This record gives sequence, structure tokens and C-alpha cells, in this order.
Amino acid sequence: MGKIAVTKIAELRKRVGLTQSQLAARLGVDISTIRNLERNRTGVDQIERFIRLCDVLKCSPVELVEYKSVEDGDFAEEIL
Repeated sequence: MGKIAVTKIAELRKRVGLTQSQLAARLGVDISTIRNLERNRTGVDQIERFIRLCDVLKCSPVELVEYKSVEDGDFAEEIL
């Protein structure tokens, strides 16, 4: 039998003492997004692909994503 990805978002959210509403507010998303993630309804496949990408590139998620200022002149050239 195969395996499926199951998120631990609810467990980790509770560990840090946040409600679904609080987590949604901190992330700037609707509470339904959090509910769907916790119930493995949506987004889990994207999380799984992101993890596999990090594995293939031999990097952490922190290394994969870089935050740049919108005012950074090079930013516009890099994304075009």
C-alpha cells in the first residue's frame, strides 16, 4: 500500500497556542484556507512538491526562498 502526505499543521498550530483564526490572520489568508490545509483538502500537494524540490536541490526551504525589497532595482529585472 502507498503513502499519502498528511499535514501536521493543526498539531503544530496548537503547540504554539494559536487558533485557526489567529494563524490565518498572521498569514494573511482566510480561515477556510487553514481549515482546508489542516483537513488535507487543498494545498498539501503543493507543500509536498516544495519539500521534494528542496530535497532535489539539497537545500532547506529557507535557502530556497529569498525576500527582496520592492525598491531593490535589481528585483524587477530578475523576475522578468
